[in-house]
Amino acid sequence: MSKRSLSPALLPPSKRLHTSTGYQRPANPLSFDNTFYDELILCIFSHLSWTDLCAAQATSRNWARLATDSELWRKLYLRTYGRARLRGTRGFVGRPDGRDIKPLPGRAKPEDCKDWKQMFRISSNWRRGRCDVERLNLLTPCQHDFDRPHRIHILLAGSLTITSSSKPSEYPKINIRGPTGDDHALLCDSRLPGECSITALALDQSPPTSSYMRFAAFLSTGEFTVFQVLYNQPISPRKLVYVPTQRNDRVSPIIQAVYNHPLLVTLSQSFALCIYDLSSDIARRTQTLTSFTSFPPSSLVLSTPTSTTYKLVLAYSIPVYPSHWSVGATELIISAGQASPLSPPALSSFSEHLKHPIADAMTVISTRTTRALDVPSGWIDEYKLRLMREQWNRKVSQVSDTQTDGKWVVLAPEDPLSDLSNPSWLSNADSTSSSSSDSPSSIFGPSYSPTSLQLYRLILPTQSASISASPPKLTFVRTLHGPRGPVAAMALADGRCVSLGHNGAIWVWDLEGGTGAEVAAGDGSEIGSLSTASKGTVSFDERRIISASAGNIMARTFDI
Repeated sequence: MSKRSLSPALLPPSKRLHTSTGYQRPANPLSFDNTFYDELILCIFSHLSWTDLCAAQATSRNWARLATDSELWRKLYLRTYGRARLRGTRGFVGRPDGRDIKPLPGRAKPEDCKDWKQMFRISSNWRRGRCDVERLNLLTPCQHDFDRPHRIHILLAGSLTITSSSKPSEYPKINIRGPTGDDHALLCDSRLPGECSITALALDQSPPTSSYMRFAAFLSTGEFTVFQVLYNQPISPRKLVYVPTQRNDRVSPIIQAVYNHPLLVTLSQSFALCIYDLSSDIARRTQTLTSFTSFPPSSLVLSTPTSTTYKLVLAYSIPVYPSHWSVGATELIISAGQASPLSPPALSSFSEHLKHPIADAMTVISTRTTRALDVPSGWIDEYKLRLMREQWNRKVSQVSDTQTDGKWVVLAPEDPLSDLSNPSWLSNADSTSSSSSDSPSSIFGPSYSPTSLQLYRLILPTQSASISASPPKLTFVRTLHGPRGPVAAMALADGRCVSLGHNGAIWVWDLEGGTGAEVAAGDGSEIGSLSTASKGTVSFDERRIISASAGNIMARTFDI
């Protein structure tokens, strides 16, 4: 049926503008852009999500200008990522000189002038695990040797990347790569005859007064060298060399160190803690402490709560009867003034080797220790018994790594089922994976199972002379799930944890929010690092993660 024809009646006249010259079409037709003020459009945009704001930028130039307003992204960032955070003391502080070490995005304050959209993008990439992966040719990859495994040490100082290998050599070298990709090599030679290796690196965390940076390199002979180089031109460094008068297990080899000029604290493999005063361009060992109940792997964090004291937080493994392990933490307060005798709590966990500490030197004045697994004294009621059972379920037979940032402690158990130190097992696994498939089970065998990390909150109440402080606590918070297979190394800073698996996989957790994501899946290329004697290395700042294992150095950049 055809449509009905129109009525023969005339259409009503069109609306006209009441002007003396008759009808005129407006020069600029009314639209959303020219009808409302920018303030009103920004108010409407403030109710959109970040995905809608990104979509609005593709509409027009005016919308692209308004949708990238810094105030919009500031409120959106603070609402999404800027919640109150329980941050640790091992963070990234701003530097007044050219050494550009910016804070993690979550530490930004609302009054800071920043590119809030860029910060939101970086934080979103961290949460989703979105990054660019690049292999760095900083060092010559060393052939993996099960008898003498090597490790690569990494420091991140702003845009500088400092690396060194633990491979024995007569002339150990330290490689520094600048922001433009240029490399500089520094010699860290020993004054003692024979080969030696670099066992640890430590970056100075004190705010410098000019455009130079300091870091310390430690040799297997017990010697250490403090380099002072210009940030823009890391060549012709100044050196401070320390040679121990006696070589013993208390001073060598150094496995960890923290540096806040002029204080340097080192930890030896036998768990001896040495305190050095580097003022007046000389190194003086002022005190040595030893613990007989603390064992590696361990982690050190150094901060300055006051202008005259330093706070050292030490996390470590502790044995649990009969053959299990847990985690503990100790706080040491170091004074830069007149030497004071150790308080009674310090003698319970650390013994002093120097009978007469140097007067007017840096010494430990108090310590406090807490453990994740404690047996209550006296009669045990149902509540204490339930707490004991919960703690006992978290014990592990082997510990792969422990890390702390002063507020959080993470314990990574080691898979006891896989015989990773057996080269024949590795060769069989390689042949099996090449013949069957590249699946995780074919690479790691039947013991390839998820690894759960234990997260603890470290509570250290402030001590006061007038008010008796509460005892420190190490409280279990949650289990961090995600990694498959054993964990090679971890890094913990500013409320964020990064783990490196033996298969090269990287996992990232926000310890306060409880979120985790896999940054880069392992492809089996780093299978040579599966020896239990060979530990990987991972370090990160607010924009990148640098990991190393089996001679391979990988960079993952989130500022994309």
